[in-house]
Amino acid sequence: MSDAALGLVSYGQTRVLVDDFAPSYRFYRDVLGLPLKHETPGDIPESDDGPYACFSLDGRDLALFTRAYQDAAIGAEHRPREGVDGVVVVLRVADVDKAIEVVRDRGAHIVAEPADQPAWGMRVAHLRAPEGTLIEFCQYDD
Repeated sequence: MSDAALGLVSYGQTRVLVDDFAPSYRFYRDVLGLPLKHETPGDIPESDDGPYACFSLDGRDLALFTRAYQDAAIGAEHRPREGVDGVVVVLRVADVDKAIEVVRDRGAHIVAEPADQPAWGMRVAHLRAPEGTLIEFCQYDD
């Protein structure tokens, strides 16, 4: 069931936040054998250093992202791993600004207001679920 007021378009991806990108990247790529989503420059790391890689399996995306970059995107101080985000649930919406207003009206805890992320090619906003899971709304054109 989709929520028309929220403008939910689709499930975006599961994003695993990592501190040491290279070993995680090699694990998902080489050990698990997950295929990279895109094989074009700019969409995959130029090296094992990241900060981002997206794998796709059966049309679902699993991304690796350096925690320091995610912390910067939401304006949070980069903290030791203990007790911090390990996964970001990413939901694609038609209009990030409208979706944030809908969930704000519903009592959501907004941690980062809508902002353009040119390096990512999208507009994003972040909120937290009741137990602290980071949720990202993203808006981008196909």
